[in-house]
Amino acid sequence: MSIERGASRRPWTVAGLLAGAVLALCIFWAIGAHRLDWYELRLGSTTILSSGYAQFLAYWALFGSVAALLFGYAFAALGETKWAEDTYEQLRATPDRHLILASSVLAFAIPALIHWRLLLGADLTDDESVYRFSSELLLSGRLYADSPPMKLFFDHIFMINDGKFYSQYFLGWPALMAPGLALGVPELMNPLYSALTVPAIFLTLRDLSGRGAAVIGVLLFLFAPMVQFTAATQLSHTSCMFALAWMTYLTVRANRGDAAWWLHAGIASTFSVAFFIRPTVAVAIGVPLLFVWAAALHKLSSEKRLVAVLSFAAPAISFALAFFAVNAVQNGSITYVAYKRAGDYARENGFHYAAWSSLPDDWTPSFGFGSLDLALSRTGIALTRLNFALFGWPLAFLFLPFASWLGQRAWILWLMVFGFILSHAYLRSPGIDTFGPVHYAEIVLPIIMLSALGVARLRNGLRDLGASPSVARLPVALCIGLIAAALCGYVPVRALALHEVSELIRRPAVAAEQIEGQAIVFTNRPFIRRACSANRHFVLAQEVNDPDFENRILWVNHLSVAHDRKLMELYPDRKGLLMLWGSDCRPGFVSLQDAERFNVPDGKSGGSTSIPSPEEMR
Repeated sequence: MSIERGASRRPWTVAGLLAGAVLALCIFWAIGAHRLDWYELRLGSTTILSSGYAQFLAYWALFGSVAALLFGYAFAALGETKWAEDTYEQLRATPDRHLILASSVLAFAIPALIHWRLLLGADLTDDESVYRFSSELLLSGRLYADSPPMKLFFDHIFMINDGKFYSQYFLGWPALMAPGLALGVPELMNPLYSALTVPAIFLTLRDLSGRGAAVIGVLLFLFAPMVQFTAATQLSHTSCMFALAWMTYLTVRANRGDAAWWLHAGIASTFSVAFFIRPTVAVAIGVPLLFVWAAALHKLSSEKRLVAVLSFAAPAISFALAFFAVNAVQNGSITYVAYKRAGDYARENGFHYAAWSSLPDDWTPSFGFGSLDLALSRTGIALTRLNFALFGWPLAFLFLPFASWLGQRAWILWLMVFGFILSHAYLRSPGIDTFGPVHYAEIVLPIIMLSALGVARLRNGLRDLGASPSVARLPVALCIGLIAAALCGYVPVRALALHEVSELIRRPAVAAEQIEGQAIVFTNRPFIRRACSANRHFVLAQEVNDPDFENRILWVNHLSVAHDRKLMELYPDRKGLLMLWGSDCRPGFVSLQDAERFNVPDGKSGGSTSIPSPEEMR
């Protein structure tokens, strides 16, 4: 269809294209309303697509594509109007720093609103509570707390409780969360780091390709649902992406021969911060960047090269010493990381309240090695899930083939992508499916920037071929059309599923607000009844208590009524309550003294061994 019409016919062309896009979306929603319970996704997988999600994507792939194409043509046609031309000129006249500031404000506001209004302040995973505990520890000046008496009551998924009580996770993200926790707003730290990622993306793309690619890259970042949903949680991926984004920018500058000492110190520091947050990801994306940095040193004179190496070495050695010191204090050896200690503790503890029911002797955290076809299978599943979750488009990788491979130094970004994919080929799972394959969150960074380069290069290529302005606008218009279609189709469905899960997860905390005075609440596993939601959640345990176990309400494991009463002897100033789920999927609390009236069964501790008697536990 030609979009080059006379000015008098253009409104009808645009109206027809928009009407077609709306019709495609109406058909998509009608199918969901009449056949698929408004696209009930039935999430709850860490590997392949759930059946409900797969059905939703099948219809979205067709009708979402049609809507996006029609939206794209309509926006290209609108680009010929005086209003669009005036808006474009205003955008061109806007200083870069104003664009960066406005985009950063949006990158902060979007996930903050998602956290409060959509997620209702709930944790979507057990990991978030564990990270907060570690942040509280750091604020108190400690790397571990002392295990409490009768410690089995306090055992928790992802926690080590062997006399020292601390998490299996690395301390980079808890350290970055600490300022917000100290101010009482830990939920705002990820939105803050998301906002601080925007300048790095803009500056990197401007350096590689120009202002147009920079604007497109920021637009993709702001309207990538997986990016914003992740930033609305208190998981570690957003802060790791923040560190890697700045490492990318600094490396790109160093690669062109910039000899400023702080660039090299910054590369070492940002890599080290990322390593302290998520070492596997830092190696996957950061090590290729380190090779780029090292290869660029030959461009410098011998004197400047020495300054660069020393500037790099100082923070690198400092962070390395800190990393080894944490391992030594927590785990007893500079090379023995908490992830490995968690697996060993699970074995020692009979796998009670552990993340695993058993572990092989040659266990490697998060990885399961095997044949090449196993790696290909796992990678294919991860990329399939990422394809839909990243932008909400039927094809997230649409513009990647148009990004240059060698020109514009795009090869730096491609190295990041290939490094990530190769290093994660044997990852046991891409992660939970609540809002996307979270273990693949950081690969989003180079994919967004390469997509922006692809859009810009395609647009410039059409111009160089002599295409008319309206045709040359098509790549950008299609990009905007894909965003518009996703906002009208994919995003609402994922948001509805997220809201449903969050509302259920919040119920115990809301109910506990009615408890008067100090209490100990005994809970069973899973902490949240899964039968109460069509979408399976990933909160298996109660929130981790504070490091000194002084919160008004202490949440502990329910072992048996006899065991629970024995624990209460240690806390005479608190009342003991059992949390029970009603048939209406609402939690309630009964006094431990009245437990016999409710025929409360023994708790589910998991594990391969029997728990000690109450007397033996004391």
